[in-house]
Amino acid sequence: MGLTGQSGTDPMTQGKIVMAKHGSPATAESVDYRTLYQLLTENARELVSRHSLELTFLYASPAAQSVLGHAAERLIGHRLDDLTHPDDLASLVSTFALAANLGEPANTTFRCRDANGDWRWCEIFCHGVCNERGGTVEIHATSRDITRYKQIEKSIERVAREWRSTFDAAHDAIIMLDADATILRVNLATLELFGCEFRDLIGASMEHALGDQLGLQGDSLDLAGTWKRRATNRVDVEVPGHEIWLRCSVDPILAADETLDGAVVFLSNITAERQAQEKLLQTLREVRELSTHLQDIREHERRSIAREVHDELGHMLTALKMESSWLLGNISLNDPKLESRGKELLNLVDRTIDTTRRIVTSLRPPVLDDLGLDAALDWLISDFSKHGDVETSVDFSNIPHRLRGDRAITIFRIVQEAMTNIRRHSKASRVSLSWERCDGWHVLIIKDNGRGFDPDAQVRAGCYGLLGVAERVRSVNGEWFLESAPGAGTTMTIRIPDAALQ
Repeated sequence: MGLTGQSGTDPMTQGKIVMAKHGSPATAESVDYRTLYQLLTENARELVSRHSLELTFLYASPAAQSVLGHAAERLIGHRLDDLTHPDDLASLVSTFALAANLGEPANTTFRCRDANGDWRWCEIFCHGVCNERGGTVEIHATSRDITRYKQIEKSIERVAREWRSTFDAAHDAIIMLDADATILRVNLATLELFGCEFRDLIGASMEHALGDQLGLQGDSLDLAGTWKRRATNRVDVEVPGHEIWLRCSVDPILAADETLDGAVVFLSNITAERQAQEKLLQTLREVRELSTHLQDIREHERRSIAREVHDELGHMLTALKMESSWLLGNISLNDPKLESRGKELLNLVDRTIDTTRRIVTSLRPPVLDDLGLDAALDWLISDFSKHGDVETSVDFSNIPHRLRGDRAITIFRIVQEAMTNIRRHSKASRVSLSWERCDGWHVLIIKDNGRGFDPDAQVRAGCYGLLGVAERVRSVNGEWFLESAPGAGTTMTIRIPDAALQ
């Protein structure tokens, strides 16, 4: 393979000559070492090479093909620097000079052009070989292809740059903590939120940073809970004196053995969201107050109209019936036609009186004001049973006796709306109603075996019966639950606290 060069022999031969000059004859053991050296170099995955002080190849092992992309025999007599990228030439030459002049191992990385003209990244380790006088005569080197590692390194660097760019460009404040909750890194948004510099945060404890910069005292982010549970923790915090709200998310970082290695804290400014939420809640409260007010006005108008119809129209109809009866009894009855028309007039007056009574009752059942809620509900269920082929069972034994007033009319309207829905939509054959007392609550249960529906389906336009029930339940600080499914009937449960009915 042409292993001769300026030194004249390979390293093991050189060593043998030196020993011979000192009077130590060559032995069989020396030949074994030379053979071992050849086996190692020719079978090594790394390139083993010998160079002159001018970087000329004196020897290259077979691994040259896989490492440098050149056949070993074609490298002999060529200079390594002729294959080196210009940007890496100075580093390579200085590394060889260090190995030659200092006699100590030196290494560097460089790009080498292969036989196809492509650049490969290589790492080379070299050291000088001295003669018997101590002068360096050759450079021995081992090289390996690190192109793939360089590609991975470049990809990692690119990802790191992208991560740093994203990290610093994020609108939310991001804080990285170690296992002791000490701040390791923050982004620009954190500095803007805290109103400070990097030096004020890096190395400080998270608790102290929040206290010094934002005035948040104690473990406001519940870091202890995150550390204990090893799970993400989220909390909304109002920053005193800043008139802002922060949504805080603490995500733990776990090591391979599941021990806590740190955490990442995300702080989002949700002031606008909280303000919109408060405004929405205020609007909802106002709408509910208006709804309650309108219901009160409606009930007041119903009661007024019912009283007017009952007192005025009722009295006039009664008087009309009395006068009609007197006329019919005092006129000549010789005319059959006149007698027939008179009786029809009396029947018409009677029907008008019945209609008036029914209107008054629907507007405001007199029994509700006279005898209370329990009697009014009994009348409502009785009327429901008379006007429909529905089997009804009622257990109102625990209902407050003679409950009157606004609370009574509210509950009456709830039951009335529920029964109206059953009559109109359920097609039920059985309905049961019960009133129970349990742990400080009055519990009203209305159940039917009708066709049911999907409670989660969107309410159709114009169908406000259940919404009305919900609002009336809220007006007495109650709760309501609806259980239903297509073909499985419906159960409405209404819970009213004792205090609401006092």
